Amino acid sequence: MANNNDMNHREVFQLHIGSAGIEIGHRCWELYCLEHSLTADGNIVNGTEANVPPKCFFSEKKNYRPRALFIDSNCSTMDTVKSSKYRNLYSNDQFHLLANNSLESVLDTIRKQIEDYDNFDGFIISHAMNGQCSSFTSELLQKFASDYTKKTIVTNSIFGSSIDVSSMYNLLELAHVVIPMENKAIFNLCKHRLEIANPAYANMNRLIATCWSNITCSMRFKGSLLTDLNEFQTALIPFPTMKIISSFLLPLIPFSCSTQKDFKSPSVYDMCVPLFSQAHTCFVHQSTPYKMLLSATLHFRGENIIPKEIGQKLIIAMKQWWRFSDTTPTGFKCGINYCRPYIFDDDSDIALTDKQVCALVNEMATSKYLCEIALNQSSNTQDETAEVNEANDFLQGLKSNYQELESEIINANELNLATPFK
Repeated sequence: MANNNDMNHREVFQLHIGSAGIEIGHRCWELYCLEHSLTADGNIVNGTEANVPPKCFFSEKKNYRPRALFIDSNCSTMDTVKSSKYRNLYSNDQFHLLANNSLESVLDTIRKQIEDYDNFDGFIISHAMNGQCSSFTSELLQKFASDYTKKTIVTNSIFGSSIDVSSMYNLLELAHVVIPMENKAIFNLCKHRLEIANPAYANMNRLIATCWSNITCSMRFKGSLLTDLNEFQTALIPFPTMKIISSFLLPLIPFSCSTQKDFKSPSVYDMCVPLFSQAHTCFVHQSTPYKMLLSATLHFRGENIIPKEIGQKLIIAMKQWWRFSDTTPTGFKCGINYCRPYIFDDDSDIALTDKQVCALVNEMATSKYLCEIALNQSSNTQDETAEVNEANDFLQGLKSNYQELESEIINANELNLATPFK
């Protein structure tokens, strides 16, 4: 499979912040190495020299290295990466322990890393929306807004039962595209889809990495949709403040099923049907099968995907459950990438299939849900600082805007949101 080097030379710098960001980032790079035929120390696997790793994600010196920086306030998670099988994939200067004057030190490290880039595209940031590093992430975003004004920032933002309202506000003010993933929802994906009795963070992080492998696939291999960071904005963000994007990944079949003699990958249609009407398909909690959307993209991946399979039958199934706002210009887009799916070598929870679909959607329910979690957390803490009040006002206004658009779609289509999942 040819990579995307001949068409996309726009380098992306990835920041993995805090224990969650580092663990997820490490798993992502492990999977990227498998996909691009790299050994654990960044050398090309013998016999695969024609499949050169993409310049957008990897730099080449003595070996290939991720364009990445790992940042944390303590060294335990970074030490785990440094002692892993992939310890020689990274150099020591790719790990940064926060201390006094850390922000300027991190910015200086980033400047040194990207000063030799030919065509710098922007940042992908993996981080948790709460925790010890959340305030640092906000400060970093503020500096990026002034220092890298023309560069795109896409975030993989992990959240639990609470979200700091100021961090949420800064994220929505300063990042261009926010892709949140919820611990509870990912736990349920592992439990109900992958049939893992007691999912651990390791299971959840592998699933997140698999999703991001699909999200970034057309940046790294020749594809037709989301080939650079700017396209995330043009395809998914109709209004500057409405930038929260939900993610879905299918099929999610337990690995044990693939060991059976009669195992067969599902068709494109059968793979997509759960996306539209079933529970436990999204990386954020969903309360109704109906989705009120501003925009959506479907990314099909696999060597054997036939374009005509993505046809009228699939569109009819989608339109039964997905409703788009008439006021937005972005709408619905499909793309195909003919790179086959990959799974982790040693400890995959997911069966290897010949195709996958990843959906990225800008929907009302998820955006309102995140605003509500942050606002509830703020009311419980009863913090009355000017910064918190400003954040509360912003999120209340944003929630109202989503509610207004959602109500228009519900009323126009006479939807019953109490309809259960199939």
